[in-house]
Amino acid sequence: VIVTHDLAVARLLADRLMVMRRSEVVESGLTDQILDDPQHPYSQLLVSSVLQP
Repeated sequence: VIVTHDLAVARLLADRLMVMRRSEVVESGLTDQILDDPQHPYSQLLVSSVLQP
């Protein structure tokens, strides 16, 4: 189990990802799937806040 706010670290180290907001799981699944196509509005906000190279 890894707890991080760094999505790049999560992509490198985790096969599965859980996005939490206010102590509740809002989305979970395969890391690449969630980071490439987030479904929950909060997940979308997190992914969009990361600067793309």
